[in-house]
Amino acid sequence: MSYEHDPDYLKTMESYLAGQWSEAAAGFDKLDRNHPDTAYLKLLRGNVAYSMGQLGGSVQHYRDAVQVDPSYGIAWYKLGVCLFRMGRLSEAEDAFSEVLARPGQSHAMARYFIGLISVFLGNDIKAAAAFTQFRTESPESKIANFYLAQLRVRDGQFAEALELLQDLEADSPGFGELHYWMGAAHLGAHDTTEAIRSFTKALDVNPDDERAKMKLSLLTEVQWP
Repeated sequence: MSYEHDPDYLKTMESYLAGQWSEAAAGFDKLDRNHPDTAYLKLLRGNVAYSMGQLGGSVQHYRDAVQVDPSYGIAWYKLGVCLFRMGRLSEAEDAFSEVLARPGQSHAMARYFIGLISVFLGNDIKAAAAFTQFRTESPESKIANFYLAQLRVRDGQFAEALELLQDLEADSPGFGELHYWMGAAHLGAHDTTEAIRSFTKALDVNPDDERAKMKLSLLTEVQWP
C-alpha cells in the first residue's frame, strides 16, 4: 500500500496544513516508519521540525530524504537553508550546489544563498557571479543589487554600484544601509555633494549609524551628534 492510501496520511496532512505541529510530527513519524523509502515523507518531517524550531532534526530528515532520492532538489535546498541558519556555511554551500547541479530544479534562490555565503567567506568573485545569475533568473527581486553594489564599490566600479543601488532605491527608499552605500559609491566617484546627500539620508533612516556620522563629519567638517 502506498503512503497516499494509508488511512493516517490524510489525517496527518490535515494537522500539517493546520499548523498542528506536534500532531503532524507524530503522524509523519509513524508514516515514515511504515513507508521508509518515501523521500516526500522525510521532507515533510523536515518541514515540521523546521516549523518547530528544531533545526538539527530538520537537517537529519532532509538528509534522509536526499539519501532516498539524491535528485530531490527541494530537499537539498531546504537542507541548505537549515545549515545556513546554523552557521554551517560550507555544508550549506554544498547543499545549494547540489540544487544547481540538477536540471529542472528552481535555481534562483540557491544562487542567492551561494552568493551570500561567498560574501561571508570572502570569495568576492564567486559571490558576484552568483548574484549576477540570481538577478538574471529572478529580475523582479532586487536584494541581489545590494550585495552586488557592495562588491562593485570594493572593486572601484562606482558607476555600476550606483546603478544597482538606484534600481533598488526605487522599491526600498527607506532602506538606510542602501543610502550609506550610495554615499560610499558617490564618495568613490568624487561626487562630494551627492555623497553628503546620501549619508544624510542614511542618518534620517537610522540616526544611530555611526559610519554615516563619521563620513559626514569628515566631508562637512561639522561634528554630527
